Amino acid sequence: MSWKKLKLLGRGSYGTVSLATPLTDYYTLFAAVKSAEDNRSSSLRVEGQILHALRGSDYVIKCFGEDVSIENGKKTYNLLLEYAAGGTLHDLIHKSKTVLGESEAAYYAFQILVGICHVHRKGFIHCDLKPAYILVFPGGQHGLANVKLADFGLSLRSETNTCWDTSVKKCRRRRGTLLYAAPESVVCGIQDKAVDIWAFGCILVEMLTRKRVWSECKNKNELKLKIAHEKLEIPDKISNDAKDFLSKCLDRDHNSRWNAEMLLNHSFITNYVNKKMIHELIQRPFGDAGLKTLVSLEHLFTTTSFYYPHNSYLRESSSIITSLPETNNNNATGDEPLLWMNFRNLHI
Repeated sequence: MSWKKLKLLGRGSYGTVSLATPLTDYYTLFAAVKSAEDNRSSSLRVEGQILHALRGSDYVIKCFGEDVSIENGKKTYNLLLEYAAGGTLHDLIHKSKTVLGESEAAYYAFQILVGICHVHRKGFIHCDLKPAYILVFPGGQHGLANVKLADFGLSLRSETNTCWDTSVKKCRRRRGTLLYAAPESVVCGIQDKAVDIWAFGCILVEMLTRKRVWSECKNKNELKLKIAHEKLEIPDKISNDAKDFLSKCLDRDHNSRWNAEMLLNHSFITNYVNKKMIHELIQRPFGDAGLKTLVSLEHLFTTTSFYYPHNSYLRESSSIITSLPETNNNNATGDEPLLWMNFRNLHI
């Protein structure tokens, strides 16, 4: 199946994200394409390999394939990903008119924890969890959205329970977003599975209050000092269960901090997300949404607005990875305008 880029959705340190759709008229589907110039694509390629290794979870963003194209005369590496029509958890938290209730926050927390469990069991640490990197998909169970972990560009392989981020020790640079960084990461450069749990706790505080942790800090130096030396205050106006749950996530001692599996059995989760709902979420997280697990079925544009100029060319082709058997496209001549891309399976 060949895809075309429709519109630029955003930019990041890795490159760009574009909205894409198949060229065929048989489908009304949308997906996201992450792109970077080939000579600057190392982190994006690593992310593609990590997503390939993490396949199999409904709470981790799916990657359907990779492609190399020529865009504006430059060799470009592309990843085809699920498109989240609901935006990000950051949008859900801060664009809502009201604070999320504890039951809704627990529902999203459950899904995030299941995703973290999967990542950790596969031997990875995300290292940069934050609301902007958790994507929202409409059409979940009980009228609520579903969420998935995304943006694994800074993730590390953890062969043991704890690893040292040598780049931090050598360069004195933090890994990930400082606001959600754990004390041991800031002070010692330690990157273990517990840093993801600390970040998750910060995210939950944000869900329950619509306020970011350490919001009183005026600059990065002050923020680093507070993370390194002060206890993060747990909000007052939440239930005792929620307070206790957060205390397990935000324990300054990373060796005592609860792991994701332990947190899933905490009463804050089990009181709001009952066994029947948990079973439904694990077995059929998107209900009968069908292709919504891949892309949004909504019509986002009345006309197609191509981001890339028509004098650019796609010079390499292969096959897309989907649930269908892999097929090869050997008919590309290199003379087609840059409206389409074919994606191949990720081989590691």
